[in-house]
Order: sequence, then C-alpha cells, then structure tokens
Amino acid sequence: MNFTDELIAQGLSHVCKSSNANVRDIKDEHKEPPKKYNKDKLVLLPINPNSSFVYWEVTDKRLEKFGIDLKNVELSFKLLDVNHLEILEFSSNFAIGSYYLNHKNSHKAIYVKLYLKVGERLEYILSSNIVGASDKGINNNSIYSSINLGGN
Repeated sequence: MNFTDELIAQGLSHVCKSSNANVRDIKDEHKEPPKKYNKDKLVLLPINPNSSFVYWEVTDKRLEKFGIDLKNVELSFKLLDVNHLEILEFSSNFAIGSYYLNHKNSHKAIYVKLYLKVGERLEYILSSNIVGASDKGINNNSIYSSINLGGN
C-alpha cells in the first residue's frame, strides 16, 4: 500500500464504519473516467465573469460525415454573446480537447460555436450551451447558470 492508498483508506474509514463496508472494496471500484464518450459535445463552463472553460468532443462519425482529416483541417471555435457578436476565436487540430478562455464579460449570456475551417470558409458543426449571468447584472458577484441546447 502506498502513501496515497493509506490516505484514501483513512478518509474512507469513517464512511465504512457506519455502513459496514470494506475499505478495500470501495477503493477497488474506482475507475479512470473514459478518455472519450463517443458523443458530439461542446460544453461551456463559467469560471468567473472574465473566464470560462470549454470542452469538446467531435466523434469519428461526425468527422467522416464532414470529410474532416484533422491533420489537414482546423476546427475553429468562436465565443459569442447572445446577439451573436464575436468575443474571441481560437482554433484546434484535436477532435477532443479543452481550453480556458479569458475574456472581458459585459455580456448577459455567452456560448461557443464550433466550425470546420475550409480555406477561408467556416462550416458550422456544433453549438455549446448558453452560459448567462443573473438578471441583477454583470459584476464580480454574479451567479452564473448554464442552459443546455443539446449540443447540435
């Protein structure tokens, strides 16, 4: 047993005493989260009013549908406000990834759109959920919420 295993066992011991469970059994059930879920997804998570986290997965099926070879083509991401005005843009050659976005947010709500960059043309692929601030306005104490649009 290594140092980390000992800390986990100590932390779980209180739970196990009350439930009559074996510490080893609970620890052995721990599994790594999957690297991919095989579902087209684009998710925007607020961190604070001036930064957000975006996660995406574009499935092999979707890549084939659009004829995308990420060795030769870039994915383009645009952070937009609810009036569809661009706040910032970034690109990636990865079908699965995540990125921290730093932005000035004087917007009531924001979302991300994912495009396939074909030369100078952008071909729409996915939209994220909408992340918005409370109706009390934008400030450092704003409470953020997220609306899921289904990812397509």
